[in-house]
Amino acid sequence: MKKILIKAYTQLNLGDDLFIKILCERYENTEFYLFATPEYKNLKGIKTNNLKILYNDTFTKKVLFHLGKKIGIPNILEDLKLKELDGVVNIGGSIFIENDFLKEDFKIRERNLKFGKNYFVLGANFGPYKSEAFKNMYHEFFKKCKDVCFREKYSYELFKDLENVRFGKDIVFSLKQDVVEKENYVLFSIILPSARPGFSEIEAEYFSKLKTLVLDIIKSGKEVKLMSFCQGEKDEEAIKKLLSMIPIEQHKYISKYFYRGDINEALEILNKSDSIIATRFHAMILGFVLKKAVFPIAYSKKMTNVLEDLEFEQNYVSLENLEKLNFSKFRENKVLSPNILLNAAQDGEKHFLKLDSFLNSK
Repeated sequence: MKKILIKAYTQLNLGDDLFIKILCERYENTEFYLFATPEYKNLKGIKTNNLKILYNDTFTKKVLFHLGKKIGIPNILEDLKLKELDGVVNIGGSIFIENDFLKEDFKIRERNLKFGKNYFVLGANFGPYKSEAFKNMYHEFFKKCKDVCFREKYSYELFKDLENVRFGKDIVFSLKQDVVEKENYVLFSIILPSARPGFSEIEAEYFSKLKTLVLDIIKSGKEVKLMSFCQGEKDEEAIKKLLSMIPIEQHKYISKYFYRGDINEALEILNKSDSIIATRFHAMILGFVLKKAVFPIAYSKKMTNVLEDLEFEQNYVSLENLEKLNFSKFRENKVLSPNILLNAAQDGEKHFLKLDSFLNSK
């Protein structure tokens, strides 16, 4: 049995937790390890028992962690663990962003590559980035990886000269879920724009448009469910702000759901919805997978890149241009065709092509 360290975004974010679920359930004969905070004791919904979460909350681990930081080794616990493992799977979406943490992130990845021996990158997009130096730094890093599979053509095109770089549609397209009977609510996945760089100025317009849309949907005879995908990224704060703007007499038609680690419960909430208005990236993808009419509100190029790859010809808006965020445009959107969904699901499987061979080999 092979033993693998999972590197993922561990902030109880539904989209990233789905990556972990899909990975563990696909390879039930592999032993996976994940360093996470104690909040991950709340993670539920993985059918297999092959995930061992290593919490950094014991006195010894805290001492080692702080010692490592002092001597310039921010991931000393991972270094020690990787010596007994067979490789690393870095699975996630926007995990290669040029930001204030890039030097530390890159140093950790380099050490993971050194000690982990076999390094796989699955499900990611590259960027946003500002400098060629950042791109070139990762060009050299990706060259040393066992396999790199991006989730969009744009990212692939940046590194297509490397033989070990591929692309497939988002991993969550490969999720298998039975479609259940719909209930009479439209699900809103919303974010707090001011919690993200560059979007503070459009926050008032975003919430104003959402308020109008919520009231129009209620007027049409449907209820509304406001869903948070990640508490740490202030989705819950966004929901409270939107609710405060809506007349109290309309609150009886509105419910809310805060994801706190129960993956299957969250999937059921999405699955039972009539349709989805999605600012969260994976609310959009899950809406497509669950055969819902989806109206995307794109907050980054990663969303519009995926829509372009899907040749999505229906209505959507970006945070920079919210003019068409209204009820009439929302109700025009339809479920994606079975052929598009089948092709996307098959394409999502491509991420695991090389990992299949590695984990199934003796």
